[in-house]
Amino acid sequence: MRITKRTVGRAAALASGIAAAASVAAAVSATASARAAPARPAQAVAAGPACQAGELSLRFAGTDTGVGTTALTVVIANRAGPACVLGGYPALGLLRAGGAPLPARVSRGRGPLFSGVRDRVVRLGPGGQASFFIAYRDFNPVTGQAGPAVTALRVGLPGLPGRFTVPARFGSYGAISVSPIRAGARKE
Repeated sequence: MRITKRTVGRAAALASGIAAAASVAAAVSATASARAAPARPAQAVAAGPACQAGELSLRFAGTDTGVGTTALTVVIANRAGPACVLGGYPALGLLRAGGAPLPARVSRGRGPLFSGVRDRVVRLGPGGQASFFIAYRDFNPVTGQAGPAVTALRVGLPGLPGRFTVPARFGSYGAISVSPIRAGARKE
């Protein structure tokens, strides 16, 4: 077989297409796994009874922005129940005004912002609080345009049925990373 510029060009185009397809498949897989609320961690069984959705409330606690990335914190409170345990990564959905879903790529957090944040079982006493945070870019770094307007988060907690709606106004661009649930209500 004779190698020509045309043959090299076709091989490069084929390799580029394969890489693009693999990238799309990985993104779809990550999105699907991030949306499904993971099962309760095995350690939770020994730590105490699981929290019940009806005994919890969620609220937006605030944001912090630096170097083009924003961290948004959500607080989980045990408002009425006995001590219970919770852990894992929340499943997230974004909502527009009127409650329409907004497509989003959500993944488990990695990188410097998430260093030291581990997936652990959290014990919530009566009135106790836990939190998690999401990190996102609020503008397109190439064009400078803001991301689409979000009016609420739809949150699924690991091992609990149903979803919580948390009012929060922001605009995200690109992928969203989520932390595991952690003890306390500290704002990131």
